[in-house]
Amino acid sequence: MTTELARLRIRDCLAFDDRQYLLFTAVHEAGHAVAGAATGDFWMGETVLTIHPGALTDAYTEVSWGDIRTQLVYLPGGELAQMRWLHEQRLWTAMRGRATRNAALHDHAALRSLGFDWRARHAAAQEADAHLARHWSAVLDVAGRLAAAGRISGDEVCEVMNHHLFAP
Repeated sequence: MTTELARLRIRDCLAFDDRQYLLFTAVHEAGHAVAGAATGDFWMGETVLTIHPGALTDAYTEVSWGDIRTQLVYLPGGELAQMRWLHEQRLWTAMRGRATRNAALHDHAALRSLGFDWRARHAAAQEADAHLARHWSAVLDVAGRLAAAGRISGDEVCEVMNHHLFAP
């Protein structure tokens, strides 16, 4: 039996206006980009975000990683960044938490497909979360630029990270 909740789209569960949804999605991609770049063994071509009001979302980050550990750290970065952002903005609710997790199911599936047990995946998520905490101002800056322009290059992400890391 299908419940009413199961029929709701993720966007409906979030109950965000177009601006909030755009930024929420940009934070996801920025979380991937920054968590991956922070490992030091990561190449990123660009992140692209396309949202037409009331339509489907297309967001992706073009990447290549040097080793599988980088992939393990990169994949949870998007969801973790969104959760941090929801709490920081005082927008978190149980419904939004579940919607955020469901929106990242493709990342969870990719993590499982790597063949590591839950301990390795948990350790990688902790590393990703530590990178996000250290570079949080860069995540927000990258997300803002991505939301405004619709794309950001890997070089720009690194410049933003360096700026925030070494700014006085």
